[in-house]
Amino acid sequence: MKTSICLFTRLWGNHKNVLLGLALPCLLAACTAPSIKPAASQIDRLHSFLIVPVQAPPLEVIPDLIERRDPAYRHFENMAMGYALPTELYQIPGGIEIAGMVIDSQTADVDAMTKAAPSAAGSPVNTDLGWTPAKAAAQKLPGLLAAENRKGELSREYYPLPTAGDASLQHWHQAMQAWYGQNTTSIDYATMGHYDAVIEVGIGRYRIFEGQTSLQLMIKLIDPVSRHVIARTLSESFRVDDQAFASLDNGGGAFKQLISDMAVPLLRQSLGDIGLRLPPQADES
Repeated sequence: MKTSICLFTRLWGNHKNVLLGLALPCLLAACTAPSIKPAASQIDRLHSFLIVPVQAPPLEVIPDLIERRDPAYRHFENMAMGYALPTELYQIPGGIEIAGMVIDSQTADVDAMTKAAPSAAGSPVNTDLGWTPAKAAAQKLPGLLAAENRKGELSREYYPLPTAGDASLQHWHQAMQAWYGQNTTSIDYATMGHYDAVIEVGIGRYRIFEGQTSLQLMIKLIDPVSRHVIARTLSESFRVDDQAFASLDNGGGAFKQLISDMAVPLLRQSLGDIGLRLPPQADES
């Protein structure tokens, strides 16, 4: 059954239909590995955490920003010129990375983008990620953990994916599914300091679809000594807002704030799912 659902998602993932847009997150969740919840006694022994953001997929925008800016442009390119506009990774002001169609005037910006350098297998990358939704979510965790008298430290390194520089959202989603399904990690976190556990924070997908913004959060809890995954869970939500597209304007400040705000209840839910229950009004700052 899961194979059929995943195949359906791959075949229809780009279909621009509102009903399907609402259903896709549920279908994608069915393709993921099952959640893992540790025993309460195991969680009670954990007091210090290294928080590691996972390289995040680019933002998916439907309809594409070019289509929204000039709906006739793509039709002209496809029908009159006989070819489709290329899809690339590019950054808008504010450093938000998007996978979408580009035109000649954007080529220089695409070529000038700073992409994560490939890293050796099992090695985190010590590079400033700039802004990503995973980093924005990870930055909220120390405050949430402190509310339960636990210590969280944000890593200066991030977990790299093999899809860096790839404009295919399907490849990004497959890479995230592969990471989430791993029961052990190849990274030797024990060399990065003394912590009781490591929390990896990943983004399954996030996008602006018509008038809504959606975010899927994936959390893994790892024993840094054995490298075994001792817990994992995912959560997701969406906001309906007529200003979803406009939030990308002016450096994307409104969009970044929205993602941070959406991440907090998802983090609280995820921490509760793995046994790290928080007080009702924990301060996430």
